[in-house]
Amino acid sequence: MTYNVHGLPWPIASDRSADLAAIGTRLRTMRDTGDQPGIVVLQEAFVDNAKAIGRTAGYRYAVFGPGEDDAATVPRPDGGFVADGSRMVGERLGKHLDSGLAIFSDYPILAVRRLAYPVCAGYDCLANKGAVAALIVVPGIAKPIVVVDTHLNSNEASGAGSPRATYAYRRQIDLLANFVASLEAGDRPVLVAGDFNVGQDLRRRTHFDVRMLNGGAALQAAVASCRTARCPIAEPSDMAFSIGRAKDWMMFRPSSTVAIRPIALAAPFGHAANGAMLSDHVGISVRYRIDMLATPASSTIMMASR
Repeated sequence: MTYNVHGLPWPIASDRSADLAAIGTRLRTMRDTGDQPGIVVLQEAFVDNAKAIGRTAGYRYAVFGPGEDDAATVPRPDGGFVADGSRMVGERLGKHLDSGLAIFSDYPILAVRRLAYPVCAGYDCLANKGAVAALIVVPGIAKPIVVVDTHLNSNEASGAGSPRATYAYRRQIDLLANFVASLEAGDRPVLVAGDFNVGQDLRRRTHFDVRMLNGGAALQAAVASCRTARCPIAEPSDMAFSIGRAKDWMMFRPSSTVAIRPIALAAPFGHAANGAMLSDHVGISVRYRIDMLATPASSTIMMASR
């Protein structure tokens, strides 16, 4: 499951403790009925109450993305882009928050890799946004799988204006695609999810398609694959709402020895009957079927995003 939980500190956001606690409690209730996602990835899990969601929900394993002080391991852009940033919209003020990324898993996590983006625009620069990858052992699968969580630069909400926000976004997409390609997953399937902030911007969507779906990352969009296969969809109205926003994405890549395909979609965290939401995003999930082509073993897991 992937979910942007809007776990921002005050005064950026009002007190979020009640809603964040409710997210953890609902995931725990899903666990009690055997319906919890096996793997959950969160974005904007900045505050302690957001980071505690995994513990409240009963997940045994947890890893987090780049910390507030983690330096980028790739060069900053040339041409004075960073130096030209405006302090009025949060640039050149340093990092005041970590990446807000979290991966919770029912299955053992063997290894972790992190990437801090060296370029950002606007208020997004106050957080050390990036990506985190976890190598996870799933029962019934002979080889561990790779799960990647990320949160990319926003557009209008960044306050930086389109040229700067677009440049930072394209640079981050390039770095993320290279990061996914560099994981050397070999014959392991790769699952990628997060808040990609694509939205309705054609320039963003074009670059996203070129680098994430067709480039070195070579990923497939779970929703598109499910549409072709006519997967069952729970909470279809909230799923349609999330798809229309085009921010929260779930993608996958099989391997030569491991087949993976989406078999069901759901939106377990959406609108209540009165229209209220626990976050400003819908939490969506995909159920994957993973089969070893060389052995008869198979398994089913579920993953969620913001």
